[in-house]
Amino acid sequence: MGHPPPPYGPPGRPPQRRRGGGGRVAGVLVLVILVVVAALVRVGVRTGVNAVNHAGGRVGYTYAPTAGKLPGGTAPITETGSNPLLADPGSPLSPARCHYAPWSTQVDAARKFFESAATCLEQAWKPVLSAAKLPFTAPSVNVTASTAGITTPCTGSSSNFAAFYCGANQTIYMPISQLQTDLFGNHWEIYLSVFAHEYGHHVQAQSGILSAANKQRREVGPKSTQGLEVSRRIELQANCFDGMFLSASAGGGSLSAAQSGNAREDAYGRGDAPGDMRDHGTAQHMGEWFSTGFDQNRTARCNTFIAPSGQVS
Repeated sequence: MGHPPPPYGPPGRPPQRRRGGGGRVAGVLVLVILVVVAALVRVGVRTGVNAVNHAGGRVGYTYAPTAGKLPGGTAPITETGSNPLLADPGSPLSPARCHYAPWSTQVDAARKFFESAATCLEQAWKPVLSAAKLPFTAPSVNVTASTAGITTPCTGSSSNFAAFYCGANQTIYMPISQLQTDLFGNHWEIYLSVFAHEYGHHVQAQSGILSAANKQRREVGPKSTQGLEVSRRIELQANCFDGMFLSASAGGGSLSAAQSGNAREDAYGRGDAPGDMRDHGTAQHMGEWFSTGFDQNRTARCNTFIAPSGQVS
């Protein structure tokens, strides 16, 4: 996702956007610093189906459509807006009492944290897909210190990617070096939100949404105006699914009100930055779709594929 959100204050305190002040020289220096920081951290901010592309590298998908039959011998459903997962009135994620492992930037501890989150995400999403008569297989989770030496079916041997979901092997990749831990510190709810967004792409893959959207982009051209809009619909839906899960986690007492507020504020700080390809959506829409998922907590409300173009710009 796009430009970095504002730095966080002490634990439990919602993030605040810094406001200007001081003389002209100070203002210019701050502006220069912000521009430099934004450029340096963009690799670690962008996530999702085109993370390689967002990292300033080559054009390429970081997901692949499901081929053949889904697990259990079920024929894949290739629908977006009319997908059974999104049928009215939609399904909520039940309140989830999640036992998140303690967060740390140490690889083993971070792996345990994301694995504990994956367990809770599976418990939340599996019944929803089952109710829609859709199959579910849990994704694999790959947690590493950095992207060095990581080879995936979606990125090849490139190390130029952020956190992302690869549909070709149903794996979520979470390189710690790309999570901006210098900005977010111990605010693990932000890393949880990034992970829940990527898990949202897995839900899209399991339901057939991702395959159908991938086909649409291929037909119109991935970098065409229509293709980029499809990409934004994919990303904004994943943000809505992210909001749904954090709402369920908060409802089960696993996130405090302050942590939920931090995650919401963070969502409004991401999105396409000036000069980006316009394939994720504006920061405003990133935040709005996250909020829709959090506040309404129903899959049907996350149907970005039938939303007007003005809501997915």
